[in-house]
Amino acid sequence: MARTLVFVDDNEAIVGIMEMELSGHYNTKTFTDPYNALEYIQNNKGAIDILLTDYMMPQMNGLQLIELVKGIDQSIRTIILTGYRQNVGEIPKSLCNLILDKNVLVDNNNLIEILNNN
Repeated sequence: MARTLVFVDDNEAIVGIMEMELSGHYNTKTFTDPYNALEYIQNNKGAIDILLTDYMMPQMNGLQLIELVKGIDQSIRTIILTGYRQNVGEIPKSLCNLILDKNVLVDNNNLIEILNNN
């Protein structure tokens, strides 16, 4: 059974690319609005394995989204994807399992390997 991954990024082009790349490996749900993703996670509590979210978004940042998601389901693996690693600062491992630089998107096979091994 494929694991379910929720991907959130405010950039529609990145969301489209990631949906194509990840859907062969995961049951992938993508969102450009973190509030819509949050609603989906709430309505599918217990069915989400991984949250992969952008950090810099206009509605809320990825860490804020992760904090809300952890309030719904502590078991979801949470990963921040950012082009602004220096702006993220220190995040407790209890909140975020991994922080990835968006440069990892250059080779999506590398991303899949990272997701499968972390």
